[in-house]
Amino acid sequence: MRRFRFLGLMMGLAVWTLTLSAQETVTPLPEVPVSPDVAELRAEIELRLSQFTDELNQLLVVGQMTLSADGAIGVSPSVVGAMTDRMRYLNQSYNALNVKWNTYYQAQQMDIANDEGLMDKVADVEALKQAVKDTLDAKTQAVEAIVKFADADRFIISQVSVYKRLYQRAYKLSLLQKLAPQLEKVKAKEQLVFGQLQSSYEQAKASCEVVPALSRRMSVLDEQYVVMKSVSEKVQALAYKPLFQRVKDYVLGLAAVAIILLFFNVAMTKFKAYRDKVKSLSKYKDLLNNQGQGTNYPTI
Repeated sequence: MRRFRFLGLMMGLAVWTLTLSAQETVTPLPEVPVSPDVAELRAEIELRLSQFTDELNQLLVVGQMTLSADGAIGVSPSVVGAMTDRMRYLNQSYNALNVKWNTYYQAQQMDIANDEGLMDKVADVEALKQAVKDTLDAKTQAVEAIVKFADADRFIISQVSVYKRLYQRAYKLSLLQKLAPQLEKVKAKEQLVFGQLQSSYEQAKASCEVVPALSRRMSVLDEQYVVMKSVSEKVQALAYKPLFQRVKDYVLGLAAVAIILLFFNVAMTKFKAYRDKVKSLSKYKDLLNNQGQGTNYPTI
């Protein structure tokens, strides 16, 4: 009985050894030759993918070009129009290419899915397509900001003369009590204008955050806005006053200016005296350090 078990064990080991040897000596199956039709189709797909890549690269290069938006003297309508047309053309070109790509990929999807190399090329096209879209979206946002800034710029500058006329009219209406209703109408109109002015000013500031190059022009708009805001406050403060009250206010205004000038003159006098004293002390210090050498002072 033990002899039969021993023989069975030995036979099992022999079969297992033969199986391992057979696995190690198995030769790989020969590659299935690719038919000419399949090879031709693959070459055609590769060529088409290369064409899509070239067109996307062209859009990327053009889209990455720097926008010329030096806001030192404002952005002219012709420049704004050229930028808008350029971005419209680039976006339309991208959209048309995107539709063409989606149509082609859907038609060849089964053939592409069976080839790992083609799948890698498709992934490259998708990544490039996303880069182009991100670039064009950023440039489109910048152009929109420039357009809004140019509109705000023109409006703010155009209101300088408007505010001058508003103040002159409001001041004349404040001279007679019977013209008070008309003065209130002018004040109401001024408030509407100032609301538009403030909205345009905020719009210009927001555009500068998108396109920092516009900050140079924004400094000019800042000055004009401050001036017109001051005029707005003066217009709203205008009201009819008797002649005596006007004269009194005028005299008090002159007195305030005189007091300010007086304090300024006193401060300047003290400053000059202090400056002369510092110069004298400096000369005396140099004299002691040099023991009179190189000076006209007598030495001991």
